[in-house]
Amino acid sequence: MVEAFRNAPITEALIDIRTQLPETVSLSSLEKLHSLIQHEYPQKRTRVMWEGAFQLKGEEEPIKTARHQVDGYLFTSTDGMHVAQFRLDGFSFSHLGHYSKWEDVYREAKKLWEIYRAGTKPVLVQRLATRYINSIAIPSKKFDYDDYFTAAPKIPQGLPQLLSHFFTRLVIPFPDHGATAIVVQTPAEKPDPVNTTVILDIDAFAEVSLASNDAKIDEILAILRNVKNEIFFNSITDRTKELFR
Repeated sequence: MVEAFRNAPITEALIDIRTQLPETVSLSSLEKLHSLIQHEYPQKRTRVMWEGAFQLKGEEEPIKTARHQVDGYLFTSTDGMHVAQFRLDGFSFSHLGHYSKWEDVYREAKKLWEIYRAGTKPVLVQRLATRYINSIAIPSKKFDYDDYFTAAPKIPQGLPQLLSHFFTRLVIPFPDHGATAIVVQTPAEKPDPVNTTVILDIDAFAEVSLASNDAKIDEILAILRNVKNEIFFNSITDRTKELFR
């Protein structure tokens, strides 16, 4: 059984469903769906996708190109805790701030997904993901990372044992689950005079090819949530768990 913490370190829990939409679906089609959730999600913003390129040609000046285009909308709840993305390539739901439990997050995501699905009639679901961003505040400036993390950064012996910054990114296949996870550990950018805050970002995803009403979507998202939990609990020590109780 997964332990539920009173002070879970989750700052964002995200569920993402990538889709292939019919060619007839446009930005205006997505915008019209806002009326169905406007009472709970009154704030609307455009979502902009950026693309950049960098080209070298011998000794010539490098050619830099960039373009951006609107690819959907972000609808935010009155309290700012929930954000729904209705995009031309899929749907996302983010729960921000205090985290209660998976069932609450998934219930709201499912409700919004059904609105998106009914309004866009996806041809195919191509990718499913759950992403959890954890902000772990350690109440000290001087400590041993090994006391809090099972895969802490290491400084080679013979060098000053002082660490001002690190960034680790692991890509871990889970073949038994048909999933992959990207795990990032790095200090928070915002300075804190008392605590040392480490970000543990876990993105578990599966490439799929499913109809938008396939029951396997629910099953796979539940599996991805379990993969996320497996990574989280195997990444921290008992001392870290005490910070959340």
